[in-house]
Amino acid sequence: MKLRHSVGVVAALTLVFGISASTEAQFSSSIDERRLESLRQRYTQEQDRLVLKLETIAVSRESAGDFDSARQIRDLAVPPDRRVITVRKLPETLRPEIPLSLQPDERAWRLKLRQTLDDYSLDLYRLSRQAVGLSQASLAFELLRQSAHYNPDNVAARKLLGYVRGGDGWVRPYESIKRRRGEVDHATFGWIPASHVERYENGERYFRGTWISADREREIRRDFKNAWSAETEHYIVKTNHSLERGVEIARALETFHSAFFQVFAAFFESPDEMQRLFNTSSRARTSDDRYVVHFYADKDQYVDALIRKMPQIAITNGFYYPADRVAYFYHSDDPANLETVFHEATHQLMYEALPFDRAIATRAHFWVVEGIACYMESFRVEDGRGSLGRPDHVRFRAARFRLDHDEYYVPLAAFSSMGMAEFQTSRNIKQNYSQAAGLAHFFMHFDDGSYRDALIEYLSDIHAGDQGRRRAVRNLAALTGVAYQTLDKQYKQYIAGLGEVPRAEAAQPRRVLINPQR
Repeated sequence: MKLRHSVGVVAALTLVFGISASTEAQFSSSIDERRLESLRQRYTQEQDRLVLKLETIAVSRESAGDFDSARQIRDLAVPPDRRVITVRKLPETLRPEIPLSLQPDERAWRLKLRQTLDDYSLDLYRLSRQAVGLSQASLAFELLRQSAHYNPDNVAARKLLGYVRGGDGWVRPYESIKRRRGEVDHATFGWIPASHVERYENGERYFRGTWISADREREIRRDFKNAWSAETEHYIVKTNHSLERGVEIARALETFHSAFFQVFAAFFESPDEMQRLFNTSSRARTSDDRYVVHFYADKDQYVDALIRKMPQIAITNGFYYPADRVAYFYHSDDPANLETVFHEATHQLMYEALPFDRAIATRAHFWVVEGIACYMESFRVEDGRGSLGRPDHVRFRAARFRLDHDEYYVPLAAFSSMGMAEFQTSRNIKQNYSQAAGLAHFFMHFDDGSYRDALIEYLSDIHAGDQGRRRAVRNLAALTGVAYQTLDKQYKQYIAGLGEVPRAEAAQPRRVLINPQR
């Protein structure tokens, strides 16, 4: 599937002549499997080498009585939790040079540590390129993210992740343009002209060519027609709550977008586009083609504004409406409010991957449309790290509760046969949402993510739309090469290992996805 925001993967192998198409496909698959296994083994070997090198440096620091440095060095060798996908925030500034003024011993070990990390970063980058050639989109970007983590100044990795050099650091192209226009990204007010900062901080606001008080502006913008507009590289958030809250929502969505496009790279790019991305280290973007969000001051205004579009709007906490390509939310003090934003943002990102209106999963396969959105509710940022899929999230705890306590499970073949109406009007809708979230976690994380690319291909097929399909949606049994019955058994074993069963906690659907029937 193509998308306006480029980030993709894959390449085809050249095969020998003179063999049948079926034999050729089997031969190609066998070669790819062996090469992938070899790549994973090399990755494990590189990890082991890193651990040994870091341990050597750590031991030397302990011998010198520098226990704090030894602990920090060992922390670098801690493997990631495979049950969680982690996207780390990269530093904005270049790494400083190691000072010549340091004592010779200290400078020597710091230089050795940096070289060790730089070498590992380069190894990971090379492995990511090999993963592209094996059509392993998720693995390629996971390796790329790790490469940039261990050496934030790895130019090749940074470019592939969408950064350019700006001054003494790394910036996104959007930020570079803003800076050239004389704007600054204010901590409270977002992007504003640098010449406006002092007056904004003193309680003035620039409105339609004139300066007014912040109180006066607030009165004017209560009417959503005069809403504030908080803008980032990929989002325009219109709100009548406050500029400050609009900026917070826009920044949260921008962080979510960055993680989403790294994890779901294969959803948005064709194989040729992904290969071209890795070969040219560039990506096409349209700065004005941004996602639109309307964020109301309270639920009453949200309902009043949208009741004509959706009569059942009062039962929702937020929803994405494909007909006008706008995601709608309202302010709430409930901490789960931001999870609702991420849920609907997932629908928006996947639907707007294509520029035309279409119905999605109306006849079958609807579970994954809601399942992946429920999964994305688990997105969280802590200490500069974005994470997805933490097992203690209520959605996944509820999935295990439904299976273990309620003994509720619809076999995957039958579950996949449900279209939107059957899924959402079922008397077991709460159980269905829980199972869909659990299945999404399973396909994203099982066996170190071995099914992840199959799930992403499945999502891509489904979001191409129901009308005018040139081929049927490929089901997960076909995409994984594993029978439905085996997938059912694997899921039940997997979900049992995610954590303790909650006493009586089962998340229920709080929003509705509307599919345009055009």
